[in-house]
Amino acid sequence: MKKMGIFGVASLAVALGSTVYLSGTARADIDAKKLYMTHCKTCHGENGKPTDLGAGLEARDFTDAAWQAKATDEQIIKQITNGTPDKMMPFKEKLSNDEIKALVPVVRSFGKK
Repeated sequence: MKKMGIFGVASLAVALGSTVYLSGTARADIDAKKLYMTHCKTCHGENGKPTDLGAGLEARDFTDAAWQAKATDEQIIKQITNGTPDKMMPFKEKLSNDEIKALVPVVRSFGKK
């Protein structure tokens, strides 16, 4: 009976480890910079500064050090996911959760220049 318990625990550990490994691999395959260029640069610009269209919609300037210091990753994820009525469309229907999360380091990278 103990052997089956140990076997069950070991099997569960292998299954969980595989799941974590495979989900990590999937995220590594996301080209976040390409996602940004496809979905974000129209308003936020290639360099993180709002374009003319973005400025008209009050798009965030990702190069703003004060904003970078204040904004949490969770706030960035929430903003991309839900958008802002009449200003930024929500991306929850266009991008997966992993793709949205992958955009955070791209947004953060503009604050390091």
